[in-house]
Amino acid sequence: MGTVLVTGASGIAGREVSRVLAAAGHHVRRADIAPSADPADSAIGEFVRCDTRTPTDVLDAVAGCDAVVHLAAWHNAHQPGVSDATIFAVNVDGTFNVVQACRAAGIRSVVFASSMAYGWGSVYSVTKVLGEDLWKMYREVTGASVALLRYHGFVPEQYLRWGERLLRNGVDVRDIATATAAATEAALAGRIDLFSTIVHSDHALPKEVQDDFTTHGAAWAESRLPGATALIERHQLALPDRVEQHDLSAAADLLGWRPQHDFIEFLEDLQRREAAGEDVNDLWAPGRIPAS
Repeated sequence: MGTVLVTGASGIAGREVSRVLAAAGHHVRRADIAPSADPADSAIGEFVRCDTRTPTDVLDAVAGCDAVVHLAAWHNAHQPGVSDATIFAVNVDGTFNVVQACRAAGIRSVVFASSMAYGWGSVYSVTKVLGEDLWKMYREVTGASVALLRYHGFVPEQYLRWGERLLRNGVDVRDIATATAAATEAALAGRIDLFSTIVHSDHALPKEVQDDFTTHGAAWAESRLPGATALIERHQLALPDRVEQHDLSAAADLLGWRPQHDFIEFLEDLQRREAAGEDVNDLWAPGRIPAS
């Protein structure tokens, strides 16, 4: 166990990651420009104000830590949106400042929140290319253990649309958190050098269902959950033509991590909510009722 700095700790992923790390016995130092609005988060670990665009803030936040989980970022899904200049400053200049602070503090274990948007399709996408390259440089120069995690979309949205998005590159924030915690512990234990993985839902789809979900998806869901077809029709859930799946075996082997939350779990949750007479039209995900 060690002291783990989580940047962006007041965000959606940051709060969940901090909780999971604290539950595993780590001392968590939460860093962000402001604490979260939930007073329960104060029990997770100490909070330090840190704007990653300010080098002295980052140096202070990193000091005395054993590992750094760098989540702080702006992205295109934020509402209200921010300018490309702000996205670049936080995601690139901010990451550079974290890299430099880690070098100064001798940090040997790092996890970086990248994205499946990685590429050249937008300023945000490019910031993730540059961010990964900065951490690759850090690994090359220092020999530290570095994990680069390309998260799929996890920003909450209207409940039924969220269920649909699980089949379209959505991932439950709880899986984001457990993957990040597993990567942190693997880095602290020295089990990885430079490791990269996608963090994505796994629906365990047969190949023919994955490739032609329009034809086979409803029947596959029915085979996993009796009543699924009626649920899909009743709530007019729009199924994709094809479901993207990724090989997550390296994450299982090196991190001991597999995603646990999928589309069938969502349908089970929807079924329970219907049975309880709950109106889900104004509900946002995540948010579940206990199984009976």
